[in-house]
Amino acid sequence: MHKFHSTVSRRDFMKGLGFGVAGLGAAGAAAPVFHDLDELMASSSAGTPKRAWWVKTVDEPTVEIDWNLQKRFDGWTSTQSSAVVARYAGYDEYSAMTKPGTNDLIKANTPGVFLRDAALASAAGGIRLAQRTDVFGDSRLTISTPEERGVPKWTGTPEEATRMLRAAMTFLGATNMCASALDEHHKKLIHTHGDNVSHSRYFPGKKTWPPPTTVTQPILFADVPAWTFDNATGTTVIPSNKPLWSVGYIIPQSIEMSKTTPNSQLFAASNTSRYRLREQLRATTQAFIKGLGYASMHDSPYRGWSSQAAAVLGGMSEAARHNNMIISPEFGSFAGYYDMFTTLPLEETKPVDAGIFRFCHTCRRCADTCPSGSISQASEPTWDPDPSNITPKHEPLPGVTNAVAEFHARGSKRFWTDLVGSQIYQRSVQSCNLCYGVCTFNSSYKAMIHDAVRATVATTGIFNGFLWKMGEYFSYGLKEGESKEDWWNMSMPAYGFSTTMTNRDGYR
Repeated sequence: MHKFHSTVSRRDFMKGLGFGVAGLGAAGAAAPVFHDLDELMASSSAGTPKRAWWVKTVDEPTVEIDWNLQKRFDGWTSTQSSAVVARYAGYDEYSAMTKPGTNDLIKANTPGVFLRDAALASAAGGIRLAQRTDVFGDSRLTISTPEERGVPKWTGTPEEATRMLRAAMTFLGATNMCASALDEHHKKLIHTHGDNVSHSRYFPGKKTWPPPTTVTQPILFADVPAWTFDNATGTTVIPSNKPLWSVGYIIPQSIEMSKTTPNSQLFAASNTSRYRLREQLRATTQAFIKGLGYASMHDSPYRGWSSQAAAVLGGMSEAARHNNMIISPEFGSFAGYYDMFTTLPLEETKPVDAGIFRFCHTCRRCADTCPSGSISQASEPTWDPDPSNITPKHEPLPGVTNAVAEFHARGSKRFWTDLVGSQIYQRSVQSCNLCYGVCTFNSSYKAMIHDAVRATVATTGIFNGFLWKMGEYFSYGLKEGESKEDWWNMSMPAYGFSTTMTNRDGYR
């Protein structure tokens, strides 16, 4: 039974929030004044999407960034590399850790891992055929260039280009996109290497070391006329002598499925589905750019750069307490972020302030729920990440210059998550990610009360402590036991998320 049935009614909740005459006056004091609906929904720029009035465009992200501290990160040293995590847990101990088997959970009649759940998760990935050599355009698509058509390439202002690209990408499947110049600051977000290193193949004293460049996938900037990828060495070269732009985009995921974690193949289905949807969007967007007469490069190798950083800089989302997560004003914390580069000159989109990161300063719901205690409980963010709470059992991996908190990229003032502790715990369950399922911003977007709450969060922080506690009282969060299977009886939109969230024209 939901707690609000016996604890607090929605009317009492509204009263507690202050949505009487006086309360609305207090909450609205900081809000902008609009004279009509057109003004309310107006876009600040042709390149910026129309969003709710309380999502404010700002010059700097709500998370502080010190570009002098920011350095190019070695992508293979993230905790997605099991070689990094095994250094802490111990090679033998980590190798012995096993997740619960899907077939065993099916046989045990485990909610969230019924046969139908597992079948859906297996199917959700779709057909993903892109090769690493297709990074500059998908060879499966035939597209005529302007030169082949005998016409000049498309030209227009950066503002027109961003508006055009947004319209095309939205049609092709993106729910939001952002653009940033690949300037000297943004280049620091491009990693020096870009893929994972498995402890089962490479580990000092146990396996071959060091891993070859075909595994670590180096990324270089050089004075070259075009992007190149050398399959023999795994090296990508990016031109340093010509203007380039970063294009970030978002593919939401099913919030209802996120609430079925842990040990849920429904959660796995949603998580896998974003890659299927991304595959089509990535290939068709690159084909469109080629058809205009410009070049592009999609986000490969896998850990080549931070798509989440691009999303924060470009205004799609804000930083969160869990520093491995960002939160969209429209889609909450459970979404997939991707990135590509292009030579098409674009108007930069600006960061946003929807009160989200400020709310995370007060809210500790993800930290309280984290079973490994890996998410920070601090009251304020800091510049310096703490080392893992787990004492490493092996010496630093050769070639890693920052042995303390090697898995964090410095340069932003954040709440720092112990990603090593998180990864080690995740070896004991299928798809932990409880932090996504309980996030306050993953509550329903259909009820008017939630829009009122988001507007309040964006304009004043005085109710933040009250609001995140109300999320617990209303039982917004995880599904347990048989309730995980309720998803099969829900009436959900196509793909499991609403594609009309950012819609302001056309169909309603």
